[in-house]
Amino acid sequence: MRLTFTFLQKLAVAVLLMASVSFASANAQGILPPDEPGMLQELPLVFNVDTDVVDWEGFTMFPFEGAGLERIENPDRTGLNTTEFVVQYKKGGAGEGGQPWAGFFYHTDEIMEITDDAVFRMKVWSPRADINAMLKFELKQFPDVGTPDMFTPITAANQWVELEWDVSGVDRTAPWDRVVVIMDLDGGAGDAGDNFTWFLDDFEFDNGSATSTERYADVPRDLQLMQNYPNPFNPTTNISFALPQSGHAQLEVFDMLGQRVAVLVNETLSAGAHTAVFDASNLSSGVYLYRLQAGNQVQTRKLTVVK
Repeated sequence: MRLTFTFLQKLAVAVLLMASVSFASANAQGILPPDEPGMLQELPLVFNVDTDVVDWEGFTMFPFEGAGLERIENPDRTGLNTTEFVVQYKKGGAGEGGQPWAGFFYHTDEIMEITDDAVFRMKVWSPRADINAMLKFELKQFPDVGTPDMFTPITAANQWVELEWDVSGVDRTAPWDRVVVIMDLDGGAGDAGDNFTWFLDDFEFDNGSATSTERYADVPRDLQLMQNYPNPFNPTTNISFALPQSGHAQLEVFDMLGQRVAVLVNETLSAGAHTAVFDASNLSSGVYLYRLQAGNQVQTRKLTVVK
């Protein structure tokens, strides 16, 4: 028997196939634990998930049993955090071996020197408000030695917020070099669903010293130009980029014939991350190129205007 399909039937099948893959991120990168914690990379005291200072192909973080970590594309590049990549953190259910303490830890490349001004910051996107995020410092060589659990509340849901812990009261004689993070410790084991999925970025230990600020890992080794967000867009979009050193930078937009249609940046900027807003109200629908030049480095990407 020969089966035939109408155009509408074929279209319905295509839509179903597209829906089946629409939630998969092509750039998702699993963060798996090594056989031994000693195999972990040592991460900077300050870093974000975009930075190329960290080798994201290697072992970066150690999830506890029942926790799942991935480096994925930022699902909400609005508000406080417009970076391209973030850490997705899920707490799995008890049936999958999860535990209420299913968090993770990572090792630092320097000892965290505690001062009167010492704080730890982290950006979080949470599906629920009125829960606590737990922070703890430990020693790599003696993991049974640690600070008391330190909690700070998450007061907003479905948006990026910056959490801050005052760690000035931590024992100043211990060479702290491991950071432990657990979300919603009082909320049980979780089920790895939407209510137990968080997104994290911009991990920062800051003791108030000038050298602490200068170590900021938002400064890449090479020029970075991120994909604009949203894309496609109408009429405005955000374009984020990062400079390896201070200097003159140019960010321009061209049509596909090579004609310049906008100049977004043409000035001296500091090293690190920056964001420009592009308003395409006066342009027609189509694909355009945006080009960043700083020194002898050039990066180019495409964006799409849809009206």
